[in-house]
Amino acid sequence: MSDLIDLAEAAVAAARRAGAEWTDTVCANYRDIAVGVEKSSLRECETAREMGLGVRAYFRGGRGTASCLSPTLAEARRCGREAAAMARATHGDPDFIALPDPAPVPTVPDLFDEKVAGLSAAQAVDWCRGALAEARSVAPEAVLSGGVHMTWGRRALASSTGMRVLTEWSRLGLSFFAVVRRGEEVGAFHDFDTARRLEDFVPEGVAEKATRAAIGFLGARPLPTGKMPVVLGPLAADSLVMTLLGAANAESIQRNRSFLVGKEGQTIASQHLTVREEPFIPAGVSSMPADGEGVPKTPRTLLDRGVLTTYLHNSYTANKAGVPNTAHAMRSGYGAGLGIGPSNILTQPGDRTEEELIAEIEEGLYIKDASLSADGISGDLSATVDFGYKIEKGKLTHPVEATMIGGNVLDLAARLDAVSSDYRAEPGRIMPSVRLSMVQVSSGG
Repeated sequence: MSDLIDLAEAAVAAARRAGAEWTDTVCANYRDIAVGVEKSSLRECETAREMGLGVRAYFRGGRGTASCLSPTLAEARRCGREAAAMARATHGDPDFIALPDPAPVPTVPDLFDEKVAGLSAAQAVDWCRGALAEARSVAPEAVLSGGVHMTWGRRALASSTGMRVLTEWSRLGLSFFAVVRRGEEVGAFHDFDTARRLEDFVPEGVAEKATRAAIGFLGARPLPTGKMPVVLGPLAADSLVMTLLGAANAESIQRNRSFLVGKEGQTIASQHLTVREEPFIPAGVSSMPADGEGVPKTPRTLLDRGVLTTYLHNSYTANKAGVPNTAHAMRSGYGAGLGIGPSNILTQPGDRTEEELIAEIEEGLYIKDASLSADGISGDLSATVDFGYKIEKGKLTHPVEATMIGGNVLDLAARLDAVSSDYRAEPGRIMPSVRLSMVQVSSGG
Protein backbone atom coordinates (compact mmCIF):
# COMPACT_ATOMS: atom_id res chain seq x y z
CA MET A 1 0.00 0.00 0.00
CA SER A 2 2.91 2.37 0.69
CA ASP A 3 3.91 2.40 -2.95
CA LEU A 4 0.41 3.48 -3.98
CA ILE A 5 0.25 6.39 -1.55
CA ASP A 6 3.78 7.46 -2.50
CA LEU A 7 2.74 7.63 -6.16
CA ALA A 8 -0.47 9.53 -5.31
CA GLU A 9 1.37 12.06 -3.17
CA ALA A 10 4.05 12.53 -5.84
CA ALA A 11 1.35 13.42 -8.37
CA VAL A 12 -0.30 15.85 -5.95
CA ALA A 13 3.00 17.58 -5.20
CA ALA A 14 3.82 17.87 -8.92
CA ALA A 15 0.41 19.37 -9.68
CA ARG A 16 0.82 21.94 -6.92
CA ARG A 17 4.28 22.91 -8.16
CA ALA A 18 2.80 23.33 -11.65
CA GLY A 19 0.29 25.87 -10.38
CA ALA A 20 -2.77 23.87 -9.31
CA GLU A 21 -4.60 25.43 -6.39
CA TRP A 22 -6.33 22.19 -5.41
CA THR A 23 -5.64 18.63 -6.47
CA ASP A 24 -6.34 15.03 -5.54
CA THR A 25 -5.02 11.75 -6.88
CA VAL A 26 -6.17 8.14 -6.75
CA CYS A 27 -3.78 5.28 -7.37
CA ALA A 28 -5.21 1.75 -7.54
CA ASN A 29 -3.91 -1.75 -8.13
CA TYR A 30 -6.51 -4.44 -8.78
CA ARG A 31 -7.34 -7.72 -10.46
CA ASP A 32 -10.53 -8.79 -12.25
CA ILE A 33 -11.67 -12.27 -13.28
CA ALA A 34 -14.83 -12.72 -15.34
CA VAL A 35 -16.33 -15.88 -16.83
CA GLY A 36 -19.35 -15.55 -19.11
CA VAL A 37 -22.06 -18.00 -20.05
CA GLU A 38 -24.17 -17.45 -23.16
CA LYS A 39 -26.92 -19.78 -24.38
CA SER A 40 -25.79 -22.48 -21.93
CA SER A 41 -22.19 -22.45 -23.17
CA LEU A 42 -19.04 -21.10 -21.58
CA ARG A 43 -18.17 -18.35 -24.05
CA GLU A 44 -15.50 -16.22 -22.45
CA CYS A 45 -13.01 -16.04 -19.63
CA GLU A 46 -11.18 -12.79 -18.99
CA THR A 47 -8.54 -11.94 -16.44
CA ALA A 48 -6.98 -8.53 -16.00
CA ARG A 49 -4.37 -7.03 -13.72
CA GLU A 50 -4.17 -3.27 -13.74
CA MET A 51 -2.44 -0.53 -11.84
CA GLY A 52 -3.34 3.03 -12.66
CA LEU A 53 -3.30 6.59 -11.39
CA GLY A 54 -5.70 9.48 -11.96
CA VAL A 55 -5.29 13.17 -11.04
CA ARG A 56 -7.83 15.99 -10.66
CA ALA A 57 -6.40 19.49 -10.54
CA TYR A 58 -8.18 22.85 -10.10
CA PHE A 59 -7.18 26.41 -10.88
CA ARG A 60 -9.69 29.19 -10.18
CA GLY A 61 -12.41 26.57 -10.39
CA GLY A 62 -11.28 25.23 -13.76
CA ARG A 63 -10.54 21.52 -13.71
CA GLY A 64 -7.98 19.38 -15.51
CA THR A 65 -7.57 15.61 -15.34
CA ALA A 66 -4.88 13.15 -16.36
CA SER A 67 -4.35 9.41 -15.90
CA CYS A 68 -1.80 6.74 -16.71
CA LEU A 69 -1.26 2.99 -16.44
CA SER A 70 1.52 1.26 -14.49
CA PRO A 71 2.82 4.57 -13.12
CA THR A 72 6.36 5.14 -11.97
CA LEU A 73 7.21 8.13 -9.81
CA ALA A 74 8.20 9.99 -12.96
CA GLU A 75 4.91 9.13 -14.67
CA ALA A 76 2.93 10.14 -11.58
CA ARG A 77 4.63 13.53 -11.55
CA ARG A 78 4.02 13.94 -15.28
CA CYS A 79 0.30 13.25 -14.77
CA GLY A 80 0.21 15.83 -12.00
CA ARG A 81 1.83 18.46 -14.21
CA GLU A 82 -0.50 17.67 -17.15
CA ALA A 83 -3.63 17.92 -14.98
CA ALA A 84 -2.44 21.26 -13.60
CA ALA A 85 -1.68 22.61 -17.09
CA MET A 86 -5.15 21.67 -18.30
CA ALA A 87 -6.77 23.22 -15.22
CA ARG A 88 -4.96 26.50 -15.89
CA ALA A 89 -6.12 26.41 -19.53
CA THR A 90 -9.83 25.92 -18.76
CA HIS A 91 -12.49 28.49 -17.96
CA GLY A 92 -13.04 28.91 -14.24
CA ASP A 93 -16.07 27.63 -12.38
CA PRO A 94 -17.26 30.13 -9.76
CA ASP A 95 -19.17 27.39 -7.93
CA PHE A 96 -16.04 25.41 -7.13
CA ILE A 97 -14.85 26.33 -3.63
CA ALA A 98 -12.41 23.72 -2.36
CA LEU A 99 -11.62 20.05 -1.99
CA PRO A 100 -12.53 18.55 1.39
CA ASP A 101 -10.24 18.74 4.40
CA PRO A 102 -8.94 15.51 5.94
CA ALA A 103 -10.76 13.93 8.87
CA PRO A 104 -10.34 10.66 10.79
CA VAL A 105 -11.62 7.75 8.72
CA PRO A 106 -13.21 4.84 10.60
CA THR A 107 -12.20 1.23 10.09
CA VAL A 108 -14.81 -1.06 8.55
CA PRO A 109 -14.06 -4.77 9.07
CA ASP A 110 -13.98 -7.41 6.36
CA LEU A 111 -14.00 -5.29 3.22
CA PHE A 112 -11.13 -7.42 1.91
CA ASP A 113 -10.83 -11.21 2.04
CA GLU A 114 -7.51 -12.91 1.28
CA LYS A 115 -9.45 -16.03 0.32
CA VAL A 116 -11.15 -14.15 -2.50
CA ALA A 117 -7.80 -12.73 -3.60
CA GLY A 118 -6.51 -16.29 -3.80
CA LEU A 119 -9.21 -17.52 -6.18
CA SER A 120 -8.37 -18.51 -9.74
CA ALA A 121 -10.24 -18.31 -13.02
CA ALA A 122 -10.61 -22.09 -12.81
CA GLN A 123 -12.82 -21.67 -9.73
CA ALA A 124 -15.07 -19.24 -11.59
CA VAL A 125 -15.32 -21.73 -14.47
CA ASP A 126 -16.27 -24.49 -12.02
CA TRP A 127 -19.04 -22.33 -10.54
CA CYS A 128 -20.40 -21.69 -14.04
CA ARG A 129 -20.30 -25.39 -14.89
CA GLY A 130 -22.12 -26.15 -11.68
CA ALA A 131 -24.79 -23.60 -12.58
CA LEU A 132 -25.27 -25.19 -16.01
CA ALA A 133 -25.71 -28.59 -14.36
CA GLU A 134 -28.23 -27.15 -11.90
CA ALA A 135 -30.34 -25.66 -14.68
CA ARG A 136 -30.31 -28.90 -16.69
CA SER A 137 -31.32 -30.90 -13.63
CA VAL A 138 -34.45 -28.76 -13.28
CA ALA A 139 -35.30 -28.41 -16.99
CA PRO A 140 -33.06 -30.03 -19.64
CA GLU A 141 -34.29 -27.49 -22.19
CA ALA A 142 -33.37 -24.48 -20.04
CA VAL A 143 -31.10 -21.91 -21.68
CA LEU A 144 -28.79 -20.16 -19.24
CA SER A 145 -26.89 -16.89 -19.60
CA GLY A 146 -24.85 -14.91 -17.11
CA GLY A 147 -21.60 -15.60 -15.35
CA VAL A 148 -19.21 -14.93 -12.48
CA HIS A 149 -17.21 -11.78 -11.73
CA MET A 150 -14.52 -11.49 -9.08
CA THR A 151 -12.40 -8.45 -8.23
CA TRP A 152 -10.00 -7.37 -5.51
CA GLY A 153 -7.47 -4.65 -5.03
CA ARG A 154 -6.02 -1.71 -3.12
CA ARG A 155 -6.44 2.02 -3.49
CA ALA A 156 -4.75 5.15 -2.17
CA LEU A 157 -6.18 8.67 -2.21
CA ALA A 158 -4.08 11.77 -1.54
CA SER A 159 -4.98 15.45 -1.85
CA SER A 160 -3.48 18.89 -1.52
CA THR A 161 -5.54 19.42 1.64
CA GLY A 162 -3.67 16.61 3.38
CA MET A 163 -6.12 13.78 2.63
CA ARG A 164 -4.44 10.38 2.90
CA VAL A 165 -6.82 7.42 2.68
CA LEU A 166 -5.81 3.79 2.07
CA THR A 167 -8.43 1.14 1.33
CA GLU A 168 -8.60 -2.42 0.03
CA TRP A 169 -11.54 -4.40 -1.25
CA SER A 170 -12.72 -7.73 -2.55
CA ARG A 171 -16.00 -8.63 -4.20
CA LEU A 172 -17.44 -11.60 -6.03
CA GLY A 173 -20.78 -12.12 -7.69
CA LEU A 174 -22.67 -14.69 -9.69
CA SER A 175 -25.79 -14.00 -11.76
CA PHE A 176 -27.82 -16.15 -14.15
CA PHE A 177 -30.85 -15.63 -16.37
CA ALA A 178 -32.78 -18.77 -17.28
CA VAL A 179 -35.17 -19.18 -20.22
CA VAL A 180 -37.46 -22.20 -20.55
CA ARG A 181 -39.42 -22.73 -23.77
CA ARG A 182 -42.18 -25.34 -23.99
CA GLY A 183 -44.15 -25.26 -27.19
CA GLU A 184 -45.34 -21.71 -27.75
CA GLU A 185 -44.86 -20.75 -24.13
CA VAL A 186 -41.75 -19.09 -22.78
CA GLY A 187 -40.82 -18.47 -19.15
CA ALA A 188 -37.78 -16.61 -17.87
CA PHE A 189 -36.25 -15.28 -14.67
CA HIS A 190 -32.93 -14.54 -13.01
CA ASP A 191 -31.19 -14.83 -9.67
CA PHE A 192 -27.87 -13.83 -8.18
CA ASP A 193 -25.57 -13.85 -5.19
CA THR A 194 -22.90 -11.34 -4.23
CA ALA A 195 -20.48 -10.93 -1.32
CA ARG A 196 -17.13 -9.52 -0.22
CA ARG A 197 -16.06 -12.62 1.70
CA LEU A 198 -15.87 -16.15 0.36
CA GLU A 199 -17.70 -17.45 3.44
CA ASP A 200 -20.72 -15.25 2.60
CA PHE A 201 -20.85 -16.33 -1.05
CA VAL A 202 -23.35 -19.09 -1.90
CA PRO A 203 -23.21 -19.87 -5.63
CA GLU A 204 -24.94 -23.21 -5.25
CA GLY A 205 -28.65 -23.07 -6.03
CA VAL A 206 -28.70 -19.71 -7.84
CA ALA A 207 -29.19 -21.23 -11.30
CA GLU A 208 -31.63 -23.76 -9.91
CA LYS A 209 -33.79 -21.05 -8.37
CA ALA A 210 -33.68 -18.99 -11.56
CA THR A 211 -34.76 -22.00 -13.63
CA ARG A 212 -37.58 -22.99 -11.30
CA ALA A 213 -38.81 -19.41 -11.31
CA ALA A 214 -38.65 -19.38 -15.14
CA ILE A 215 -40.86 -22.49 -15.24
CA GLY A 216 -43.30 -20.68 -12.96
CA PHE A 217 -43.75 -17.98 -15.60
CA LEU A 218 -44.96 -20.41 -18.28
CA GLY A 219 -48.60 -20.03 -19.25
CA ALA A 220 -48.80 -16.28 -18.80
CA ARG A 221 -52.09 -14.51 -19.53
CA PRO A 222 -53.19 -10.85 -19.52
CA LEU A 223 -55.01 -9.19 -16.65
CA PRO A 224 -58.14 -7.04 -16.82
CA THR A 225 -57.14 -3.38 -17.20
CA GLY A 226 -57.93 -1.17 -14.23
CA LYS A 227 -56.79 0.12 -10.87
CA MET A 228 -55.85 -2.54 -8.35
CA PRO A 229 -53.51 -3.24 -5.42
CA VAL A 230 -49.97 -4.14 -6.44
CA VAL A 231 -47.43 -6.00 -4.31
CA LEU A 232 -43.80 -5.45 -5.24
CA GLY A 233 -41.50 -8.32 -4.35
CA PRO A 234 -38.10 -7.51 -2.79
CA LEU A 235 -36.28 -6.80 -6.07
CA ALA A 236 -39.08 -4.67 -7.52
CA ALA A 237 -39.54 -2.79 -4.24
CA ASP A 238 -35.80 -2.12 -4.11
CA SER A 239 -35.99 -0.66 -7.61
CA LEU A 240 -38.68 1.78 -6.45
CA VAL A 241 -36.62 2.81 -3.39
CA MET A 242 -33.49 3.36 -5.49
CA THR A 243 -35.46 5.46 -7.99
CA LEU A 244 -36.46 7.77 -5.14
CA LEU A 245 -32.94 7.98 -3.73
CA GLY A 246 -31.40 8.44 -7.16
CA ALA A 247 -33.54 11.54 -7.68
CA ALA A 248 -32.06 13.01 -4.46
CA ASN A 249 -28.70 13.41 -6.23
CA ALA A 250 -27.73 17.02 -5.44
CA GLU A 251 -26.11 17.51 -8.84
CA SER A 252 -29.43 16.75 -10.55
CA ILE A 253 -31.23 18.97 -8.04
CA GLN A 254 -28.92 21.91 -8.73
CA ARG A 255 -29.37 21.48 -12.47
CA ASN A 256 -33.14 21.46 -11.96
CA ARG A 257 -33.29 17.98 -13.51
CA SER A 258 -34.97 16.01 -10.76
CA PHE A 259 -38.56 15.47 -9.66
CA LEU A 260 -37.34 16.05 -6.09
CA VAL A 261 -36.39 19.72 -6.60
CA GLY A 262 -37.68 21.62 -3.57
CA LYS A 263 -38.57 18.40 -1.73
CA GLU A 264 -35.77 18.24 0.86
CA GLY A 265 -37.35 17.94 4.30
CA GLN A 266 -40.73 17.19 2.78
CA THR A 267 -42.88 14.08 2.56
CA ILE A 268 -42.22 12.23 -0.72
CA ALA A 269 -43.57 8.80 0.21
CA SER A 270 -45.90 6.99 2.55
CA GLN A 271 -45.24 7.11 6.28
CA HIS A 272 -44.68 3.34 6.08
CA LEU A 273 -41.39 3.86 4.22
CA THR A 274 -38.20 4.39 6.22
CA VAL A 275 -34.82 3.85 4.57
CA ARG A 276 -31.44 3.98 6.31
CA GLU A 277 -27.94 4.15 4.92
CA GLU A 278 -25.47 2.07 6.95
CA PRO A 279 -21.96 2.33 5.47
CA PHE A 280 -20.09 0.55 8.27
CA ILE A 281 -21.67 -2.94 8.15
CA PRO A 282 -18.83 -5.50 8.33
CA ALA A 283 -18.43 -7.24 4.94
CA GLY A 284 -21.32 -5.25 3.45
CA VAL A 285 -21.11 -5.24 -0.32
CA SER A 286 -21.46 -1.45 -0.44
CA SER A 287 -19.78 -0.71 2.89
CA MET A 288 -17.08 1.95 2.86
CA PRO A 289 -15.22 3.99 5.49
CA ALA A 290 -15.11 7.12 3.31
CA ASP A 291 -16.65 8.38 0.10
CA GLY A 292 -14.89 8.79 -3.23
CA GLU A 293 -13.21 12.02 -2.06
CA GLY A 294 -12.01 10.58 1.26
CA VAL A 295 -14.74 12.20 3.39
CA PRO A 296 -15.71 9.89 6.28
CA LYS A 297 -19.09 8.27 5.82
CA THR A 298 -21.92 8.66 8.34
CA PRO A 299 -24.88 6.36 9.02
CA ARG A 300 -28.05 8.31 8.40
CA THR A 301 -31.76 7.94 7.75
CA LEU A 302 -32.44 9.07 4.18
CA LEU A 303 -36.22 8.56 4.23
CA ASP A 304 -37.83 8.92 7.64
CA ARG A 305 -41.45 7.73 7.55
CA GLY A 306 -41.73 9.11 4.05
CA VAL A 307 -39.81 12.36 4.64
CA LEU A 308 -36.72 13.03 2.50
CA THR A 309 -34.21 14.07 5.14
CA THR A 310 -31.41 15.24 2.85
CA TYR A 311 -30.12 15.53 -0.67
CA LEU A 312 -27.02 13.48 -1.44
CA HIS A 313 -23.95 15.70 -1.82
CA ASN A 314 -20.32 15.52 -2.80
CA SER A 315 -17.93 18.35 -1.89
CA TYR A 316 -18.72 20.41 -5.00
CA THR A 317 -22.52 20.35 -4.62
CA ALA A 318 -22.33 20.88 -0.85
CA ASN A 319 -20.07 23.93 -1.23
CA LYS A 320 -22.26 25.29 -4.01
CA ALA A 321 -25.37 24.96 -1.83
CA GLY A 322 -23.61 26.15 1.32
CA VAL A 323 -24.59 23.04 3.27
CA PRO A 324 -22.64 20.28 5.05
CA ASN A 325 -21.14 17.59 2.83
CA THR A 326 -23.10 14.33 3.18
CA ALA A 327 -20.14 12.22 1.91
CA HIS A 328 -21.92 10.72 -1.08
CA ALA A 329 -19.18 11.15 -3.70
CA MET A 330 -18.80 7.94 -5.70
CA ARG A 331 -15.63 7.03 -7.59
CA SER A 332 -15.73 3.78 -9.53
CA GLY A 333 -12.08 3.75 -10.61
CA TYR A 334 -8.81 5.63 -10.51
CA GLY A 335 -9.54 7.53 -13.73
CA ALA A 336 -13.29 7.77 -13.40
CA GLY A 337 -15.28 10.92 -12.92
CA LEU A 338 -17.06 11.60 -9.69
CA GLY A 339 -20.67 10.56 -9.24
CA ILE A 340 -23.10 10.69 -6.32
CA GLY A 341 -24.80 7.78 -4.60
CA PRO A 342 -25.40 5.95 -1.29
CA SER A 343 -23.68 2.96 0.27
CA ASN A 344 -25.61 0.12 1.98
CA ILE A 345 -29.37 0.68 1.86
CA LEU A 346 -31.68 -0.89 4.44
CA THR A 347 -35.43 -0.50 4.06
CA GLN A 348 -37.12 -0.87 7.44
CA PRO A 349 -39.35 -3.98 7.51
CA GLY A 350 -42.97 -3.88 8.62
CA ASP A 351 -44.93 -6.18 10.92
CA ARG A 352 -46.63 -8.59 8.47
CA THR A 353 -45.18 -11.11 6.05
CA GLU A 354 -45.41 -10.78 2.28
CA GLU A 355 -47.85 -13.70 2.30
CA GLU A 356 -50.09 -11.85 4.75
CA LEU A 357 -50.05 -8.70 2.60
CA ILE A 358 -51.08 -10.72 -0.43
CA ALA A 359 -53.76 -12.59 1.53
CA GLU A 360 -55.69 -9.33 2.08
CA ILE A 361 -56.09 -8.69 -1.68
CA GLU A 362 -59.20 -9.86 -3.52
CA GLU A 363 -57.81 -9.07 -6.98
CA GLY A 364 -54.46 -7.52 -7.77
CA LEU A 365 -50.98 -7.91 -9.20
CA TYR A 366 -47.76 -9.30 -7.72
CA ILE A 367 -44.50 -8.16 -9.36
CA LYS A 368 -41.54 -10.38 -8.59
CA ASP A 369 -39.08 -8.04 -10.29
CA ALA A 370 -39.21 -4.99 -12.56
CA SER A 371 -37.23 -1.90 -13.41
CA LEU A 372 -39.24 0.91 -11.85
CA SER A 373 -37.06 3.76 -13.04
CA ALA A 374 -38.90 6.99 -13.76
CA ASP A 375 -38.31 10.04 -15.92
CA GLY A 376 -35.72 11.96 -13.93
CA ILE A 377 -37.43 15.33 -14.33
CA SER A 378 -41.15 14.57 -14.22
CA GLY A 379 -41.14 11.37 -12.18
CA ASP A 380 -43.53 9.74 -14.65
CA LEU A 381 -43.20 5.98 -14.77
CA SER A 382 -44.37 3.38 -17.26
CA ALA A 383 -43.02 -0.10 -16.58
CA THR A 384 -43.54 -3.38 -18.39
CA VAL A 385 -44.36 -6.28 -16.09
CA ASP A 386 -42.37 -9.22 -17.41
CA PHE A 387 -42.29 -11.10 -14.12
CA GLY A 388 -45.68 -10.82 -12.46
CA TYR A 389 -48.57 -12.91 -11.17
CA LYS A 390 -52.24 -12.25 -10.82
CA ILE A 391 -53.48 -12.13 -7.24
CA GLU A 392 -56.94 -13.61 -6.78
CA LYS A 393 -58.65 -14.13 -3.44
CA GLY A 394 -55.40 -13.70 -1.57
CA LYS A 395 -53.37 -16.14 -3.66
CA LEU A 396 -50.96 -15.96 -6.58
CA THR A 397 -52.71 -17.64 -9.49
CA HIS A 398 -51.22 -17.35 -12.99
CA PRO A 399 -48.31 -15.38 -14.47
CA VAL A 400 -49.21 -12.30 -16.50
CA GLU A 401 -48.20 -11.02 -19.93
CA ALA A 402 -48.85 -7.91 -22.01
CA THR A 403 -49.12 -5.95 -18.76
CA MET A 404 -47.80 -2.56 -17.65
CA ILE A 405 -48.11 -0.31 -14.62
CA GLY A 406 -47.99 3.46 -14.84
CA GLY A 407 -48.25 6.69 -12.94
CA ASN A 408 -45.98 9.16 -11.22
CA VAL A 409 -43.37 7.66 -8.93
CA LEU A 410 -44.24 10.08 -6.12
CA ASP A 411 -47.89 9.04 -6.37
CA LEU A 412 -46.88 5.37 -6.27
CA ALA A 413 -44.67 5.99 -3.24
CA ALA A 414 -47.55 7.78 -1.51
CA ARG A 415 -49.79 4.76 -2.16
CA LEU A 416 -47.46 2.42 -0.30
CA ASP A 417 -49.64 1.07 2.50
CA ALA A 418 -47.52 -1.76 3.92
CA VAL A 419 -43.99 -3.12 4.09
CA SER A 420 -43.38 -6.81 4.71
CA SER A 421 -41.65 -8.17 7.80
CA ASP A 422 -39.73 -10.75 5.75
CA TYR A 423 -37.17 -9.66 3.19
CA ARG A 424 -34.36 -10.63 0.86
CA ALA A 425 -30.99 -9.97 2.46
CA GLU A 426 -27.62 -9.54 0.81
CA PRO A 427 -24.49 -8.53 2.77
CA GLY A 428 -25.28 -4.98 3.88
CA ARG A 429 -28.66 -4.87 2.16
CA ILE A 430 -32.25 -5.44 3.33
CA MET A 431 -35.01 -5.60 0.70
CA PRO A 432 -38.55 -6.23 1.97
CA SER A 433 -41.65 -6.37 -0.21
CA VAL A 434 -44.10 -3.47 -0.31
CA ARG A 435 -47.78 -3.10 -1.16
CA LEU A 436 -49.24 -0.23 -3.17
CA SER A 437 -52.94 0.61 -3.15
CA MET A 438 -54.91 1.10 -6.39
CA VAL A 439 -52.24 1.36 -9.07
CA GLN A 440 -53.17 1.79 -12.73
CA VAL A 441 -52.55 -1.52 -14.51
CA SER A 442 -52.90 -1.80 -18.27
CA SER A 443 -53.19 -5.22 -19.85
CA GLY A 444 -54.74 -7.11 -22.71
CA GLY A 445 -57.28 -8.93 -20.61
